[in-house]
Amino acid sequence: MKFIGKLISFPLFIVNLAASILMLLSSYGSLAAPFGKWPLASLSGLAFPIFLTINLLFLALWLFTWRKAALLPFLTIVICLVAFLDWCPIHPFVKIKVMQPYITVMTYNTQGFGIDDNHDSSADNPVLKHAVGLGADIIMIQETNETVFRNVQKYPKILNGYPYSVSNASGLSCISKYKIISHKTIPFPESGNQCLYLRLLIGPDTLAVYNCHLQSNGLKSDEISEYQQFIEHPTDTAHYSTSKEVLKKLLASSTLRAGQARMIADLAKAETARYVIVCGDFNDTPLSYSHRIFDRFMTDTYSKTGNGPGITYHEHRLYYRIDHIFCGKDMTPLHTKVERSQKDSDHYPVISKIRLE
Repeated sequence: MKFIGKLISFPLFIVNLAASILMLLSSYGSLAAPFGKWPLASLSGLAFPIFLTINLLFLALWLFTWRKAALLPFLTIVICLVAFLDWCPIHPFVKIKVMQPYITVMTYNTQGFGIDDNHDSSADNPVLKHAVGLGADIIMIQETNETVFRNVQKYPKILNGYPYSVSNASGLSCISKYKIISHKTIPFPESGNQCLYLRLLIGPDTLAVYNCHLQSNGLKSDEISEYQQFIEHPTDTAHYSTSKEVLKKLLASSTLRAGQARMIADLAKAETARYVIVCGDFNDTPLSYSHRIFDRFMTDTYSKTGNGPGITYHEHRLYYRIDHIFCGKDMTPLHTKVERSQKDSDHYPVISKIRLE
């Protein structure tokens, strides 16, 4: 029986070893810039939850069958702890009711205010009303529906308490309780995506905000469906060709996002305003190059004060945190959450309370 047990355990241990190596890659592979020969490194973070789950299952298995082998998944999880806390921060002592003075910033990809779901395109649009009803001081929106936004500006009473609003042609907008003193569009080369740059007046100081919508993956619904079939049934060769095309698209979009992130990061580093916020739909997870480039000199408000994975994208059975809020120096995040009560968009809004030092 011991011999049979060893015959079974050894190949399982090899599988565990492979899963550990892949977990290390998914945790820290995005430290490499996704340019040139290694664009796949930035995509490796997408698989982190899968390899984390596999190693946790192996840890439980070895604890009951072969305790020495449990050291492998245990050490792997310990080494990847920093990445785990980026992906799933834990802050049990952060108070929801914050007493210090702060501003509240929200980023929300509204998917065109849910117009594709036959919602009203008037200013009574339920997605818009939900966004405004959350009470943030500054609301940064991606994928704005122009008809809805024109109706909002035509009937400003609908945005009670929000006297300032601006939108650009690519669907980026801002609704604010603070005065917008200037704004401009920053185009991204080789892409239809853009960034909306704004300066707001908060008391005697200026707040610079970069509302970004980084390169989308551009996958069609049938491609996503085929790719899911491949993930669920990897031995079925019928899905291989589609999966290769999906991977090509993912690699190309990852490279474009990296360039866009570097472009905005350079602008944010050179910013002359006292306070700086970079936010929006990054289309990248916390374990991506596009996220890490901001993490080096700014603070991810959710990683600093949120709890749990903080899923913001929830369509096609894909669940990732790809919407982020970063704040600069002289700013301290106090509490951040993902608001999940409205499901008319494929994204959930991220709301962060930030103290201006």
